[in-house]
Amino acid sequence: MRPTDEEIAALEATYRRAMFKLIFIFAFIVACCVVAAVARQAMGLPPALLSAVLIIALLLFSPEIFRFLRLRNQLQRLRDRSPP
Repeated sequence: MRPTDEEIAALEATYRRAMFKLIFIFAFIVACCVVAAVARQAMGLPPALLSAVLIIALLLFSPEIFRFLRLRNQLQRLRDRSPP
């Protein structure tokens, strides 16, 4: 069954929202790492603090990252099945 233009447009809109959200998540992770680096330097904390912040942020936002990847794959499949 070939996808309709409405299905593709709806999935593209959802994909764009997910991409926008992913950009903000990336900016938030970078900001958290910068704050952790400054705090580590100021308080003399171990370097493992930076990796802990990064791992926690990735675990926290992993559902959104995987949702974005799933939407990208779905959109690619719909575009491949649609007529030119």
